[in-house]
Amino acid sequence: MHKAAIQACIVELEPASIVEYGCGRSRLCDDLDYAGASYTRYDPAIPGIDELTANEAELIINTDVLEHIPLPDVDNVLASIASLGDKVFFNICTRPASEVLPNGSNAHCTLLTANEWLDRVLAHFPNAQLIHVNPKESCLILTWHSKVAGIIHDLEELKMQLRHYKMKSRSVFRKLEKRIRIAKDKIVNPEKYHRP
Repeated sequence: MHKAAIQACIVELEPASIVEYGCGRSRLCDDLDYAGASYTRYDPAIPGIDELTANEAELIINTDVLEHIPLPDVDNVLASIASLGDKVFFNICTRPASEVLPNGSNAHCTLLTANEWLDRVLAHFPNAQLIHVNPKESCLILTWHSKVAGIIHDLEELKMQLRHYKMKSRSVFRKLEKRIRIAKDKIVNPEKYHRP
């Protein structure tokens, strides 16, 4: 979802090493052009990539991770990320997940506002900035003074507008589809619609 914004960060920073911290089953590394930089995928819950093999990174990607971490553990995770480097792309969800865990709790166990997340991140990354907020959805934080922050903000705004347009157009297309079905039915079954 954030491929274009992350690619803008890669173009700006030209990192020699990238760590996708908490990558899950993501194949983001297949979709990015990172020009020969070493790319390390790490997720403690996924066998095969559950060991953090990198000691440092010039760019760390952390998307859809922190909201899954219990609040008492968030600072430890942020400290672990900070031990790798000071340039992090964070995207954090600020709404409940649609998934419920087997114990009945929501998969997003830590729900904070964008500003509360920024405060948490600032404790470990003093240059952190809130780049974009999608109200009641997510926030995007960069931990360095990025030259492409404005571009990333505009990309995220455009995505929000497109999503809104898609939602509106979906209902229009449903109405159109219903009218087409009725018109087709009138042609195939005219007696059904004949009024004496």
